[in-house]
Amino acid sequence: MLNAECRKFWRIVSAFCILHSAFACARREAQHPNVLLITLDTFRADRIGPLTPNLDRLGREAVRFENAVAPVPMTLPAHAAILSGLLPLHHTVRINGAGSFPANRETLATLLARNGYRTAAFVGAFVLDHRFGLNRGFEVYDDAIERDPNDVTSSLEAERRGNAVVDAALNWLRRLDQRPFLAWVHLYDAHAPYAPPPPYPQTYDGEVAFVDQQVGRLLSSIDRKNTIVVVVGDHGESLGEHGELTHGLLIFEPTLHVPMIIAAPDLRARSVRQPVGSVDLAATVAALAHLAMPAGDGRDLSDDLRRGRDPTEHDLYSESQYPLQFGWSDLAAVRRGSVKLIAGPSSKLFDVSKDPGETKDLATSDRRAYHELQATAERIRSTAVTSSTTAVDPETRAKLASLGYVAPTGAVGPSSRDPVAMAPVFASFERAMLALNLHQPREALPLLEKLVASDPANPLFRSALARAYREVGNVRRAIDLYRQAVGLAPSDADAWYNLAAALEDGGSMREARAALEEVLKREPGRPEAHNALGVAYASEGSPDAAAAEFRRAIELDPRNARAYNNQGNLLRSMQRLDDAAIAYRKAIELSPRYVDALNGLGAVLVQQGRPQEAIAAFDAALQVAPDFYEAQLNRGIALQVAGDRAGARRQWQELLARLPPGRAYDAQRAGARNLLSQK
Repeated sequence: MLNAECRKFWRIVSAFCILHSAFACARREAQHPNVLLITLDTFRADRIGPLTPNLDRLGREAVRFENAVAPVPMTLPAHAAILSGLLPLHHTVRINGAGSFPANRETLATLLARNGYRTAAFVGAFVLDHRFGLNRGFEVYDDAIERDPNDVTSSLEAERRGNAVVDAALNWLRRLDQRPFLAWVHLYDAHAPYAPPPPYPQTYDGEVAFVDQQVGRLLSSIDRKNTIVVVVGDHGESLGEHGELTHGLLIFEPTLHVPMIIAAPDLRARSVRQPVGSVDLAATVAALAHLAMPAGDGRDLSDDLRRGRDPTEHDLYSESQYPLQFGWSDLAAVRRGSVKLIAGPSSKLFDVSKDPGETKDLATSDRRAYHELQATAERIRSTAVTSSTTAVDPETRAKLASLGYVAPTGAVGPSSRDPVAMAPVFASFERAMLALNLHQPREALPLLEKLVASDPANPLFRSALARAYREVGNVRRAIDLYRQAVGLAPSDADAWYNLAAALEDGGSMREARAALEEVLKREPGRPEAHNALGVAYASEGSPDAAAAEFRRAIELDPRNARAYNNQGNLLRSMQRLDDAAIAYRKAIELSPRYVDALNGLGAVLVQQGRPQEAIAAFDAALQVAPDFYEAQLNRGIALQVAGDRAGARRQWQELLARLPPGRAYDAQRAGARNLLSQK
């Protein structure tokens, strides 16, 4: 009897242990793994190999997708798709720098944060700045990229090298925290211009090799046994194929075919040949982490990956809306297996497995596939969500007419020009923009003059030409061209903002204020417009309104050194010297080479009776900009206040000798002469 009872007892205990073990196992399985998402900007799929040993090794140890497709060849909309599982025509961010990811849409970050993850993002370019909406769900969104406030024209191109991005990510990953993590690391280096640090060659492949080294640093820092690692390109780079130098305009394979790798503790290494989209990543990664994204455009591939099989065939949609900015036709692509349609004014059909260069159009020989994919493209396009772009209202039209913003002679509305046919023209534009971004406006001018003459209705060509004239100092010509650009594209906030900036350069503050009001009607959250409006108000003698605009600019963009500098200028004009110094120092903290802020701080220090500190500030400004004539003038004043009258006179005499002829420097010339005339 005793033995029977014992046996019964041990059966119960054993059953309990088995149940407990099963429960514990289930609990371990339900624990959320870490997620490391590495996005490689402008990265061609065909570069994975000997050039990239770290990525190549990861690909051999993980699930490698041989035919991953980007939904768009632009950074911001592509990343929005990766994080949300929505195509650009559904998340509404369709080009860089325009609009913001909608606040009511789920992303991988918002989902994981809500489920107990600590989350952080480390981005390598201003094009992914928090203002564009991808920061939601991230406890840390490190977009601390120094922008050159001395350069008012190319903030979207501001970037930081991958080693700095990875340094920041590694510091965060080392923090002690019991929660699983989501870390997104964005490496922008392969984007033009190609200038990796030594000893890497100054080429695209040199940038690719440098990026691979940074990926290796990340991979060596994590516990792979409990981490899902995802590496994906946002888009590729044409490198001259199909007549496109970089990316953005066309949707051939060099810019849509991207590397994509998923390594997870419960996935076996294998190669997936079935085409998939980077838009599939959000749902797939969520499922691998035992969570679920809301239904979207991307598919959850996790079950197929766990079972070691290829996903089923699925239509993959891609687009480029960028040509619309030039007044050309947009493009769309649908890929079904190896067959790909590019839909546009001259639609073409390719079999990319047999014809990877996309040179043989099958539209006439395979009419059935052509018509099926055309119908699919039209159906998908018809589901596009309307963005919040502000239409041109009657008041704006009247303002356009009253201010003389009219389209130039011969200009027409948006055309049906095929971007593929316009690729050589776009290549010339790319060369001109590269020259502008390298601060070589005189090299850009002849290219842009020719482009404007060849396509008078193109607002981007006209705006770029205006920028070149502004940078060489011909503000009047720049204003005329910007007015014409606004006439061509009156709904474009950028066109209005560029006009306003040129008008401020030219001293036309009232007209600049009117243009800035148009900017804010379209983009009320644009910090640069609030900053410029503050300058306009200050020049009109409205300090309270100016102060409010500067505060709003800083609230929207706490790293806006230019807004802090202008706030300092306003406070100095109000004799609030201590507050002005704080504002200038903040601007310098954000941008140590900001010459206007250094000069402003020096002026405050002179007024506070601290000339030696002021001289150091002026010297720092002149080290960056030796021909900053206002700082030279002010340095002389600081020397005189410090008791060095001889040094002050030498400073002003040297300034007069160096000042170029022309009315632009009359104020500095008159100031130096007046100071020298004083006994």
